[in-house]
Amino acid sequence: MALFRIFGAGEWGLAVANHLSIQNNLVEIYLRDIDKVDSYKTNKIHKNLDIKFGKNISFFNLNKVSEISYDINIINIIATSSSGFLNIITDNIDYFKKTQSLTWLTKGLDHTSGSFFHQILDDLLPDKIDKCIISGPSFAIDLVNKKNIKVSIASTDDHLTEVLINAMNTDNFTLLQTRDFIGVEVSGVLKNISAILAGSLTVNEFPDEYVHELISISQQEVYRISKLIMANSRGYEVSDSEMKKTLNSPACLGDLELTCFYNTSRNRQLGLKLSRDCNIKKLLSNIGTVEGYLSTGTLSKNKVIYSESKIIKSAYDILYNHIEPRRILEGLYN
Repeated sequence: MALFRIFGAGEWGLAVANHLSIQNNLVEIYLRDIDKVDSYKTNKIHKNLDIKFGKNISFFNLNKVSEISYDINIINIIATSSSGFLNIITDNIDYFKKTQSLTWLTKGLDHTSGSFFHQILDDLLPDKIDKCIISGPSFAIDLVNKKNIKVSIASTDDHLTEVLINAMNTDNFTLLQTRDFIGVEVSGVLKNISAILAGSLTVNEFPDEYVHELISISQQEVYRISKLIMANSRGYEVSDSEMKKTLNSPACLGDLELTCFYNTSRNRQLGLKLSRDCNIKKLLSNIGTVEGYLSTGTLSKNKVIYSESKIIKSAYDILYNHIEPRRILEGLYN
């Protein structure tokens, strides 16, 4: 029986925590919202996900992480939003500097620095800490309802990968190993931007084959940007064949297909509402956080690092330059 500590759990983090506990693992969940901590402790339920938390799950105040004990066998998982990722680390830096490993479920990048999360951790934490990312086409409610889900797992340590696979793999939830850490990270960012464009294609009455072509273009961009980052990220190098294998993995193709075609994606929802005279800020206030919108702005500000991207430029012209969507979408395929 392993002990997992999950930090900053949203619905996906809670669903993973519930899944781990059902597999007879001990799970501690750390949250900033004290009222939610008290509510979970008392009621042991999450209404939206229809989860009844078992005895293997405990809830704690995230602000008191510095007071908890540490053991090298504990598996630490970050399940916060991209905007909260850096704060989780910096607010609890003394704890994380002592850890053996750090795994995250977060898709995205740091919007202040423009850095991917492995780059942030390389700067802030000791080299000895193993890192792992789990990413793929997944919704919290589907995991709770035991629908078939396949995700990618990439790690700097094979033993950590083995521990996580053994703890989480079931008949309906499968982790597929890859060594292409950076490819998995980049896929988790670009799929959100692509989903906004996919929604805009649909609302502008482009046939589905245009969305499929968008996915192919996005895969090419994942490969290109991954190569740029890998050239400046020592210790994460993989072969060209491994990088190309990522393009058809759950983290890349699987997530692109899910977010580009299913309206449950907030990114696609934004795309479906885009028009010539739409108010982007008002749309965002109604939908909530749209990761693809934030990532578009962040990547566009860092062209020196990521160079020019057809996908990112198209999204930026629509979302930030307010150019008529159909005009940009038609140019995407020229």
